[in-house]
Amino acid sequence: MRLIKYILALVFACLLFTPTNAKSKEIRFQKLTTSDGLHSNVVHSMLQDSKGLIWLGTKEGLNRFDGYQIVNFPLPQSPFDKVADQRINALIEDKDQNIWMATQIGVVFLNRESGKMKYYLMPYEVNKAQSLYVNDLAVSASNEIWAGTRNGLFKFNKEQDLFEQYEHFPFNSETVSYSKGERLINDLCFDKKGHLWIGTAGNGITVLDIKKKKKQYFSRSKKRKEGELISNYIEDLFKDSEGKMWIATAGGLNLFQDENESFVTYRHSEGNKYSLSDNYITAINNDGKGNLWIGTKKGLNFFDREEERFYNYQHHPLLKKSISSNNILAVMSERSGSFWVGTMQGVNHFSPNSLPFELYQNIPQNKHSLPDNTLRAVVSDKLGNVWVGMMRDGISHLDPVKKEFNPAKVSEATKRKIKYKTVRTAYVDSKGQVFFGTDAGVLKYNVKSKVFENFTAKGKLIFQKSVFEILEDDEGNYWFSELDKGIWKWNPKKGSVELLNKEQNDLTNQNVKVISQVTNGDIWVSCHMGGLCRLKRGESRFQSYRASNQKGSLSSNRVYDIYQDSKGSLWIATSNGLNLYNEKEDIFTSLDEKDGLPGNVVLSILEDEKNRLWLGTNKGLSCFDVKKKQFANFYQEDGLQGNIFEYKVACIDTSGQLYFGGNNGLNSFYPSDFKMNSFTPEAQFVSYSNSGESGDVFQQKVELYHTDQNLSVTVASMSYWEPEKNRIRYRISSLDTTWTLLPLGEHRIVVPKLPIGEHQLEVLVSNNHMKWSTSPAVLTIDVNRNWKQYSWILYLIVLASILSAGVVVYANRRKKQELNTVKAKVATKKASSVPKKKEWEESIQILNHFMEEEKPYLDKRLTKSQLAIQLSWSEVQLSNILRDGLQISFNDFINTYRVDEVKSRLQDPQNKDYTLLAIAEDCGFNSKTSFYRIFKKFTDLTPSEYLEKQEK
Repeated sequence: MRLIKYILALVFACLLFTPTNAKSKEIRFQKLTTSDGLHSNVVHSMLQDSKGLIWLGTKEGLNRFDGYQIVNFPLPQSPFDKVADQRINALIEDKDQNIWMATQIGVVFLNRESGKMKYYLMPYEVNKAQSLYVNDLAVSASNEIWAGTRNGLFKFNKEQDLFEQYEHFPFNSETVSYSKGERLINDLCFDKKGHLWIGTAGNGITVLDIKKKKKQYFSRSKKRKEGELISNYIEDLFKDSEGKMWIATAGGLNLFQDENESFVTYRHSEGNKYSLSDNYITAINNDGKGNLWIGTKKGLNFFDREEERFYNYQHHPLLKKSISSNNILAVMSERSGSFWVGTMQGVNHFSPNSLPFELYQNIPQNKHSLPDNTLRAVVSDKLGNVWVGMMRDGISHLDPVKKEFNPAKVSEATKRKIKYKTVRTAYVDSKGQVFFGTDAGVLKYNVKSKVFENFTAKGKLIFQKSVFEILEDDEGNYWFSELDKGIWKWNPKKGSVELLNKEQNDLTNQNVKVISQVTNGDIWVSCHMGGLCRLKRGESRFQSYRASNQKGSLSSNRVYDIYQDSKGSLWIATSNGLNLYNEKEDIFTSLDEKDGLPGNVVLSILEDEKNRLWLGTNKGLSCFDVKKKQFANFYQEDGLQGNIFEYKVACIDTSGQLYFGGNNGLNSFYPSDFKMNSFTPEAQFVSYSNSGESGDVFQQKVELYHTDQNLSVTVASMSYWEPEKNRIRYRISSLDTTWTLLPLGEHRIVVPKLPIGEHQLEVLVSNNHMKWSTSPAVLTIDVNRNWKQYSWILYLIVLASILSAGVVVYANRRKKQELNTVKAKVATKKASSVPKKKEWEESIQILNHFMEEEKPYLDKRLTKSQLAIQLSWSEVQLSNILRDGLQISFNDFINTYRVDEVKSRLQDPQNKDYTLLAIAEDCGFNSKTSFYRIFKKFTDLTPSEYLEKQEK
C-alpha cells in the first residue's frame, strides 16, 4: 500500500509540478496553521506593515508573524464576545503606522505604540446588519480612512473620531430603489490618479474622483459588448507595479485599458492548459517582476505577462509541499520577495527562487530505484552516464534522462571476490575510462563488454586491501592509495610501479584518503587524521601540513577533500571548516559556522558555472559565493537526502547537473536554476520581556530598574525567504568588542545584567542566504536606579529619630523597639540569603541541553569564554552556574561529556576500525596522556580495562 501511495505521489508530482513550459517550475509551499499559532486556518486578509511585520486576518481574529513566531492579538471583549463576529475581512496600515481592521460588526483600530484597540460602530439608516458588515478598507495618500460595507461607503472623521456616510455615494433609503447593487461594496482600491475604485456585488465598478466629487460607472450589460466587464460581481481590485488596474470577478479576470476605457478579459478555457484554472477570481497581486499571482476557487495561478500564459498550482493530499487548499482567499507579495497565500486551510508562503532537488532513494520492489541508500562514491563519465558506488551493493548505473538505476555487470572473476561490493572511491580518467576502488581492489569498466573487470595495471599491481583513492596525473601516471600501504604510482608507458609511503617519502601515515593534482603539477594528499601532504613536481618527499595552535595552520588534521577551483584557488575540506590555501605566505585561512557554514565538517567540494562552491557538510548542503562571501544553506526539509553528506559522493555531469549523496540516498540539481537572495534585510526589535512585564518595542528604547534585570528582546530580520534560516548577531556596545551569533532558528536575545546608565544593544541580521544588514539596529536600554530598594534606610532613620526622641520619655519602650529592629534585620538578612534555586535550575537546564545538542566539547581547544559566547552568556555568569549551581570545575564539567562520548562511540560497530586514540581525539582529548588520566578519573578503569569489561 505504501508503494502504491508513493507511485501515485510521483505521478501527481509530475502533473502538478512538472513544468508545462520551460519557465514554469516547482513551488515548495511552506505552511502556517493553527498548530503554529493561527487563530483559525481560514485566512481572509494579509498585510505587511511599514516595519516589515506580517499581519494575518483570520476567521477568528488577528495574528502577527515576524518570521519566527505567530503572536495573537485579541479583539476587544465587547462587542467581540462571539467567535462568529471576529472575522477579519481586511487590514490596512495608516501613515502613523497604526492598524485598521474590517470586521462583520464594524471597524477596529490598533494603536501600535500603546498596543490598545478601539472599536468603531458604523452609523446606519437602512439596515443595521448591512451597515455594520465592513468588507474592505482603504487609506488615501492624504491618510484618509475609507470603509466599504454592505450598505455603502463610509469615511473616517478624525476630528470627531467616528465614521460617517459619504454623501456623494448611494447610501441611504432614498437611493435604494435605483442602485441597490452599488451599495453592497466588496472591495476598495486607489488608482495612480488618486481616484477611488469601488467594486460592488452585482453592479460593477464605480470610480470616484473625490476632489471633484464626480463618479464614473463600469458594468456589464445584459448582452455583453466587447470591452465590457466580464461580470458585475467584483471580488478584488488591484493596482499593479505599473499602475494598471486589474479586476477579479465571479466570471473571470479583467485588465482595464486607460486609453479607451475598456477591459481585456482572461477566462478559463477547457483543453487549454495555459488558461486560468477557474473563472471565479478571488484575489490578485504581483511579484517583483510584474507577473501576476491570481487566486481562484480552484487553485493558485501564475500569469506570465510576457508569454500571456497561466500556470496552475493546486492541492494534492499526497504531496506535502503542494498548496494546502484550492480555495484561495487572499494573495500578497512582501518586500523581501516571498509570496503569501491565504486559503481555507491556513497560510501558504514560498520563495520565488527555491532550488528543486531530485531525490534518489531505495524503493522496495522497484528494481530501477537506487539499490542501497548508503553511498560511498559517484562519478559521471564523458557520455553523461552517472555511476554510483555503494557500501553494500557494489556499483550501479544511473540514466539521468530516464532517472533509472541498473546494477552494473561485473566479470565472473570479480564476483569470486566477495568484498568487491564495498566501494571506497570512483574515478574517470582523461580517456573517459571508469575506475572504482573497492575492498577487493580496483575495478575498471570495459566499454565493449559493458562489464567491470579486475584491474591489475597489466599484472604490476595486485591489491591486497581496500583502495581508497585513484588519480591520473598530467603526465599519464596513475596513483592508487591502498589501505596501510601508502600510494602506488604506475607509469603505463614504462610499465613501472613505485610505492610511496611514510618511511621513504615522508607521508604522515600509510592511509591516504584523498589525492589531487593542482595546475602547477604538485600532488596534494590527505592522510587519515594526518593532515595534508604536498609533493612538489620533481621531488620525492612530501611536505606535511598539520593543525596546530599556530596562526595560519590547517584548522583540522581530518581532511576530506582537496579542490582547486577555476581561478586557481586551493580549497581544503576539513572536520573543522573550509580552508583556503595562500601559496605566497604558505598559510591557511578558514571559514566555519560563524561565517555562515551550516556545519563545521566539510566533506565535499564542487564548483558551478557561476564560480560558486557547493559544499557537502555534516549539517546540510551549502552554496558559497566566494566573491560575495555569502552562504546559502539547504537542509533535509528542502528535499535533501539528509543533513549528513559523505566525502567522495559528489560529482558534476556533462549537462552541468551536480550530484551529492550520503547515507540516505542521492540528490541532483541544476545550480544554474539557483540565484542567491540579494535582499538586504533590516533588523527590527519586535518585543521585550522583563520580570513579567512584556510588550512591543515601538520607540527603540527600553527602561528598567537596576534591581529588576531579566530583560530579553525578540528580533526579526524582515526577510521571509525561508525565514527559519535567517541569522542574528548582537553586541552591547558598552560591554562587548565582538559579536555574538545566535544559534540557527533563535531570535531571542537574553540581555545580561547591566550597570546603571544608558546602554546600546546593537543587532545585525541576515537573510536566508547569509546576506547581512549593512548597519546595526540599535535599542537603547536605560538602566535606572531603583530608589525603592533604599526605602528601608529611610525607615531606619525615622525609627532612629523616634527612638532617640523617646529616650527620656519612653525609656521602657526603647529596648523593645531596639529588639524589634534587630529581629527585623535578622529576618531581612535571612530572607536575602535564600539561594535562587529556581534560577540555577533553569540555567543548568539550558546549559545541559546546549551541551547535548551542540556538543561543543568535541572542540579540544574549547575555553570557558568560548562556551560562554556560544551560550550568549557572560563568562562570569557561566562560572557562577558551574561553581554555585553544579559545584564543579569547568574542566571536569567538559571532560565528563568527553568521557561519555568516548564510551558511546566505543559501543558503535561503525567505529571498530578506528584506534582508541583516534576516537579519543575526535571526542575532544588533545593527548594520549590526558585521555588515559581523565578516563580513569571518571570511570575508575583504564580504557583497556573498560573495553575488556564490555567484551565480557
